[in-house]
Amino acid sequence: MRVLLVDDDTAALEIRKLVLERHGHEVTLAEDPAAARVALATADPDVVITDLRLPKASDGLYLIRDLREASPKLRIIVLCGNAGDIEGREEAKLVDRILVKPVRSEVLFKAIAPVRD
Repeated sequence: MRVLLVDDDTAALEIRKLVLERHGHEVTLAEDPAAARVALATADPDVVITDLRLPKASDGLYLIRDLREASPKLRIIVLCGNAGDIEGREEAKLVDRILVKPVRSEVLFKAIAPVRD
């Protein structure tokens, strides 16, 4: 599966990339919303896993809207430290899953499992 991983925390990005690649996923990285928009067009991901605060929650909210507009069927999983940043907002309806950090690898794998072949 092709995964676009978006996070402004480089260490978290690299760790998640290694874990996902060890489980056979093809991972493209983006450290900010602008890079994520470019990667969406070039990597053709099956799923996007994005942090919400990039570095502000509003950055992630804008990204969610842009991703959904660009690809209505794209699966989007949001990682957040505070679910209150997205709960009750329109963007919460645009994503497939919201996972509160810290997120265990097993939980992440189950979240993306529905798109596996």
